[in-house]
Amino acid sequence: MRAQELKQAGEVDAIIERDYAKAWLRRGEKLLLGCPPAHGHVVAWIGGELRLPYRPEREPVKVTTAPGRWPTPAGLPDDDWTDDPSLAYRVTAASPADVAARIADHLAFSAGAARLTWTNKRLALLYPTRFVADAATKDFFVTDEQFPPDVVARLDVSTPGRSFPPEPGLRFTFTDGSTLTQRDLLAPMKVRRALSRR
Repeated sequence: MRAQELKQAGEVDAIIERDYAKAWLRRGEKLLLGCPPAHGHVVAWIGGELRLPYRPEREPVKVTTAPGRWPTPAGLPDDDWTDDPSLAYRVTAASPADVAARIADHLAFSAGAARLTWTNKRLALLYPTRFVADAATKDFFVTDEQFPPDVVARLDVSTPGRSFPPEPGLRFTFTDGSTLTQRDLLAPMKVRRALSRR
């Protein structure tokens, strides 16, 4: 089963790399990391308060996707969050204005449509246009919110939980101290590749 999951993750990664190069990157822009859409809840610690599942206070973009129909999270201990298959992301932030919390708004609200993407020019939340209500573009992707690329202070691999083999994740640490981890089987390879492209 794991071999099949890794194969599928590799195929999705190849599609993301191709589609972004063809339909989203600007002239002179280099893709560092294109995160796949992840289907699952966000667990968040905002200002020391646990929010499980995380519910955004704002509606970042109107989407046409149906609400996520994932099981209710089990409420596992914090370090074991990846052992709950209903959780796709973990966020820590001092306030809702922090970068990780703003990104979490998109990830929690869009039912898996939002994609976090990091280039040498920006860190952006983008959506396939077909999932955006009243999109004002015919482009393949809509970019809804973006930050300067150097808002990412660190990118590394996280392997929380007790499962074997461990469920790896991509962990972003931002300059404001907030963090976002996304479950991703290919995290070790993607982190090496992203850092080599900088």
